[in-house]
Amino acid sequence: MVRRLERAHRAKIFQWIVDAWKAPQRSPPVGSNRDLALALARFLIFVALISSLVMAALGLALESGTALSVGVAVVVFFFTLHLFVFWESLPLTWIRISLLVALLGFILRWITALHFLNEREIPVALLSTLTYIPMLLIVVGLMEGQRRSMVVGLSVAVVMGLSLGLAASRPELSLVYLDDPRLGVLVAVYLAVFVFFLNAWGGQQTDLEEAEMQALLLKERINTDPLTGLLNRRGIDLAVTNLMTRREPFGVLLIDIDHFKIINDTLGHDAGDRAIKSLASKLRDVARDRDVVGRWGGEEFLILSPSAEPRSIEGFAQRVRRETAAMDVEGIPPMTISVGITRFPLYEPFEETVKRADGALYTAKAQGRNCVRSEWGGDSARDS
Repeated sequence: MVRRLERAHRAKIFQWIVDAWKAPQRSPPVGSNRDLALALARFLIFVALISSLVMAALGLALESGTALSVGVAVVVFFFTLHLFVFWESLPLTWIRISLLVALLGFILRWITALHFLNEREIPVALLSTLTYIPMLLIVVGLMEGQRRSMVVGLSVAVVMGLSLGLAASRPELSLVYLDDPRLGVLVAVYLAVFVFFLNAWGGQQTDLEEAEMQALLLKERINTDPLTGLLNRRGIDLAVTNLMTRREPFGVLLIDIDHFKIINDTLGHDAGDRAIKSLASKLRDVARDRDVVGRWGGEEFLILSPSAEPRSIEGFAQRVRRETAAMDVEGIPPMTISVGITRFPLYEPFEETVKRADGALYTAKAQGRNCVRSEWGGDSARDS
């Protein structure tokens, strides 16, 4: 029984590899945080830019410096300079490729240092690699998500560990005390543990991402009318609060379908629902980018327009009325709407503004429907 529990415990220890491998492929990847990845990548590029310039200068000034070390520093300098200068215009694909190229470059520098460089170049090459590769793995992990970062990270750990173990017999390494084969195991374990912590962080990021997604879905359900997909009253209230924070007046259009009861009574509730959905779709199409469209209730709709100029609000309301009258919905007779318009002047409760728009809508209904009427804060309703 004890052994069975121990085996189960060991299985849980390595479960992170299975979980990371099974992470679903999607864009952006599961466990990624590309905004943070881009911020860290730009900071890392800046650090590499400055440090490569310093390393090139020191390589030229010191007697121990060689042409190879200076050449590598110069290549890194111009590579990072290009990325830093053109950062804002670089596509995401190019940034992702650059990260993988940089990671591959440091791995090659590690292998070259162990197998081909002289004893003076080895320590600097190895230490620079051990400095930058963990940071690059963090950025790659945030950019590519759990699954890919796990594959990349463990591959890097294996390659670096094997190359150090195989190079342990080189006489040059004994001069810098790197001739112990155990160092290969230590490097592989060090990077593997680092990848474990990185994936644990990525797993937490995944949990936060899923929780945020669920919260957004719940918020959308709470604030959205299920029939039309437009904002419901709760969603409109939030939009009003957001507009109020700008401390600018805005227009309000209250819209009602004319003779909707006849459609419902003669053609049935399904036809009534189709009429409401068709008008909702039309309002969504006619609305401009900053307009807020919602279902106020029943066959009534509300549009919030950032424009507070009466002429602009009236022109927009007339366009909505004309576009609706031109609709052709299968199985439903031609529809028209009545529109009451006003504006929110900032100094009153929004409920008062809606009452004023409702009064203008009542006037439009009383004066024959299929028209726009307005009420501007105490003025009598007038034709538009």
